[in-house]
Amino acid sequence: MLIIGRLMIGVYTSIGTSLMPIFIQELAPPNIKGALSCFVHIAVCGGSALGAILSIDFILGNKHTWHILLALPAIFGFAQVILGIMLPDSPNHLLDSGDKRSAIRSIKFYYCFQNFDDDVAIQEYQQLVTHLPKQISVSKAFKEPKTRKGILLGMVVSFTQVFCGSMATVAYSTAMFTSVSFTKVLVPYMPALGSLFSILLTLPALRLVETCGRKPLLINTLILCALANFMLMGFSLVSQQLGVTWSSIGFTLAFFIFGLGYNLGTGPVSYFIPAELVRPEAAGVSLGCAVAVNWLSAMITTLIYYPLNVQVGGYSYLLFAIPTTIAILILQKWLPNNGHLKELSQNGGVILTCNITSLIDDDSAYGTFASSRRSTAPGQRIPIYRHITV
Repeated sequence: MLIIGRLMIGVYTSIGTSLMPIFIQELAPPNIKGALSCFVHIAVCGGSALGAILSIDFILGNKHTWHILLALPAIFGFAQVILGIMLPDSPNHLLDSGDKRSAIRSIKFYYCFQNFDDDVAIQEYQQLVTHLPKQISVSKAFKEPKTRKGILLGMVVSFTQVFCGSMATVAYSTAMFTSVSFTKVLVPYMPALGSLFSILLTLPALRLVETCGRKPLLINTLILCALANFMLMGFSLVSQQLGVTWSSIGFTLAFFIFGLGYNLGTGPVSYFIPAELVRPEAAGVSLGCAVAVNWLSAMITTLIYYPLNVQVGGYSYLLFAIPTTIAILILQKWLPNNGHLKELSQNGGVILTCNITSLIDDDSAYGTFASSRRSTAPGQRIPIYRHITV
């Protein structure tokens, strides 16, 4: 039953991880789409922190209360179902389905357009949010060379998010610190402290993801992750072979550098970059493939790392350092940038989906500021837009 339950949780998690970025794409204005997507990572870290805290031995992680700990996800699941029923569907989906009345209620719910009449509310929404068109099939997406390339790059990004060592540090952080003779009193609290630390480190990413550009942020933070993995290997070998006490301090520093790199960029942006590397019609396919690679990578790393660490010690960190280094080279060469639109168009750069609405002059694309239905002058912001800008 436990195995069946885990499989069901895995299916739900993969579906939810695929749908959440699409849902955000349908709701968020382009200028805060990346920052809003970072909250997915914050929520994941928050859930991990709560689980780690409740798993501490004197709370619920002992032989007398473990069954209560096991039942808590079911309670949270029921709460999610109830809240999900209360939340309206996205206005984008409802408008495409021809359900105007429900779409208006959804618009007023998500954007607080309570004082607008129905037609004005729809017009303001269409000027504010990018329209996500009907999704194409997997076979059609892979037949298009540019779309196929974007999907493959998204899969590399998702692969790197896990193979940089993220899942292993969550699953085996206590074993990692025990292996370098870290202070035994603190070791049981490392998962909880690490998750809380991850939330704090992700907060700057809310700004960096929009100001630094996706590619520079991803590449630079991956470099930090790769450097940290080589440092973890070095300090682990020193501790295991020489037994010097300062190696545990160096190991902690390397762990901090890894957390810095992963939570500032690699972790948060990997959730939504795959959808931005393809045309909007293929966003669902790209995210689905990326999530499949992500969870397959998570399964492989969690199964392989611990026995590998037992056999070869500190050299086990090469499992993360080498793939991360290779991925950096691939992404540096092939990943498109999402810098300033005018600069990209002048230099012939590739423009990501998240920036495309400023270049389209088509009433079918929500967020088009040159729309013939606009009552404001070109280049002038509508009042609602000012309230949402960060």
